Amino acid sequence: MALGFKNLIPGMRKPGVVAEADTAASQQIKLVELFENRNLIKRELAQVTAERDALKAELETLRRGYLDSQRQLGSLEQVLGDAERGQSAVVYYRLRAVWETCRRQLHLLANELAGKFEKAERGHLQEDHGRNRSRRQEELARQRDQLEREWRNLSSELEELQQQLASAKGIWNRRRRNMLQLQIDKLARQSKSAETGKLELQAAMGTLQNQNVPAWPGLSIASRRSVNLWLIALAQYLYLQLTEHGIAEKARSAGTQAIADVHFGLPSDCLTIGNHIYEVVVKLRNDRQRPETLRRRAEYLRSAVTYASDRDTVPEESCLQYIPPASRAAPTTKDANAGAVAMNVLRMNYWDIQNILLMPVASAPGSEPMASRKAPPAG
Repeated sequence: MALGFKNLIPGMRKPGVVAEADTAASQQIKLVELFENRNLIKRELAQVTAERDALKAELETLRRGYLDSQRQLGSLEQVLGDAERGQSAVVYYRLRAVWETCRRQLHLLANELAGKFEKAERGHLQEDHGRNRSRRQEELARQRDQLEREWRNLSSELEELQQQLASAKGIWNRRRRNMLQLQIDKLARQSKSAETGKLELQAAMGTLQNQNVPAWPGLSIASRRSVNLWLIALAQYLYLQLTEHGIAEKARSAGTQAIADVHFGLPSDCLTIGNHIYEVVVKLRNDRQRPETLRRRAEYLRSAVTYASDRDTVPEESCLQYIPPASRAAPTTKDANAGAVAMNVLRMNYWDIQNILLMPVASAPGSEPMASRKAPPAG
């Protein structure tokens, strides 16, 4: 009979039923683990597949580069093996070295100036943040001190009213006690509000103290324009220094074309060009007035160039049609155009300047500061 009652107890299950339930739960857990492992394997497989595809693409790029280098080497061997064109190839690489050297100088100047402007702007950003934080903290401290005074005054009034309430005994003081209690409740709410506000202001001051400097947004438009003007000034300077014997134009041909596409004449002509290259390069290296010349040229450009919009950092090409001859020494006015050199270094992309100039932040490749870019090796 007792056994029958046991079977009737609610919630009781037979041992077989319990075992089946445990087995089902264990199977459910194993099934969940199986799906989790499957998803993990799929993710790892996708990652490995992506890495494999990237390596295959890199291998294909290297293969094409190798084949291209082999073709260039074969073409170079043919040119060097030609008695007439061999000297032209030598001149080609000497001129290409001039082009690459000038391009590298523009890169170095861009990195140097961008780094200086970046350091200055980051310093100003930090100083402005510090001043704003100090000003805000002073305002919060003033508000906190005001709430502190209000809280003290309320506490004093509340204590006085509580003393009056304690002394107002007897049934005849019921009305007075009620009025005092209303005033006490009102003051208590005001005191609590003042205390809460004081704590909130104190917390805000702590948060403000630990606030980091805002992220640097990148070089400003004004800084980018200044860097670009110096780069244009350097490009014009290099052109004028190398324009003797047409070395600048020849260097552009070597810097922008393949060796099979250019020819510099007979061996005797090539020897003459080689002597001219040496002559102008030595003269360029020995120019002691270069820093002052570049500074004055940049000042002249700053007063002469125009921009298509307030957001543009590169001057309009139309305002760079001529290089005033006075700029060899020190251009100071716009009216020194007599005998100006008709050359737009920006439009002709001398020394690859179009790829070196600093663009606005929104359109700059990768939006990275110029100071982080590496200059390519010369030659």
